[in-house]
Amino acid sequence: MKSGEKGIMNSILEAIGNTPLVKLNRVAKGIEGNVLVKCEYLNPSGSVKDRMALRMIEEPEKSAKIKPSVNSIVEASSGNTAIALSMVCAAKGYPLKIYFPEATMVPEKMKILDRFGARLEQTRRDDEEANRMAREVGLHGAAIEVPGRVQCLREEKENPHIYWTRQFSNPANKKAQSAIARELLEETDGRVAVFVASIGTGGTFLGVSQILKKEIPHVKCIAVQPAGWEGWRDPLSPETKYMPGITGGLTQEIRDSGIADEVLWVGNEEARAMAYRLSREEGIFCGMSSGANVFVAMNEARKPGMKGKNVIAVLVDRGDRYFSDERYIT
Repeated sequence: MKSGEKGIMNSILEAIGNTPLVKLNRVAKGIEGNVLVKCEYLNPSGSVKDRMALRMIEEPEKSAKIKPSVNSIVEASSGNTAIALSMVCAAKGYPLKIYFPEATMVPEKMKILDRFGARLEQTRRDDEEANRMAREVGLHGAAIEVPGRVQCLREEKENPHIYWTRQFSNPANKKAQSAIARELLEETDGRVAVFVASIGTGGTFLGVSQILKKEIPHVKCIAVQPAGWEGWRDPLSPETKYMPGITGGLTQEIRDSGIADEVLWVGNEEARAMAYRLSREEGIFCGMSSGANVFVAMNEARKPGMKGKNVIAVLVDRGDRYFSDERYIT
């Protein structure tokens, strides 16, 4: 960068973060609480995962564990992390392989990943009935990534040049997302009554909630999850058994710490309807998990005593990756 060219970024990666906080108007008309949305879908690759994808690569780079001329990256992902990592790896020059669940493979996601140059390896569940249900109802994304995680672990053991980013347990995930909390504190002058975020790997909810609770002890942090089918197990349930190195990680930390003041479930229809309302009434083109977060935030803002108080929902990703599959997965 030449001296004086202050408006020029050295890389698209410098555009990650510092997303706008926007007040909902028409959608929240008549509600006394302020419903505010953190527009993470405006990150360069289109989701909140850009923040953690960048940090998961840059931290091992700083400690000389990886470099583009030597290492390849692998990860298991059902969507946003795959796309975010593919952007970061393309910008930095790392080969990337994604183990992608068959149940969530849709043309728009595949096309984006292909444009960024990521290699895809399809994973499937042995239980065909589970696959059928995954297509028909909401399914917690982290659960269907487990077969891919097993493959990542195998690759890493077999090849010293393979680096698995381990999004579900990597501390860089929540560290990167904690920047959202600091931005919110600055944007609201420290006035946050309720924070709402969906849980996938758990990095956004955990990273933001930990900072907010430290600075605003009375803040209420609500975790949102997709409503599953009969027999579906809540990953935050006390009865859930985790597999070390494969499941747990950040979701286990959320469960064991008790940081979530409330855990709420939202179905496909509610999430989809709100996502459509945000597009048609606010001009906000976001995905299904964003709709779920706003659905919960609206209900909180309607409660007695919320007049003038700020309820913040995370807008996780863009709506263009849901054209052919409008389920709320994470």
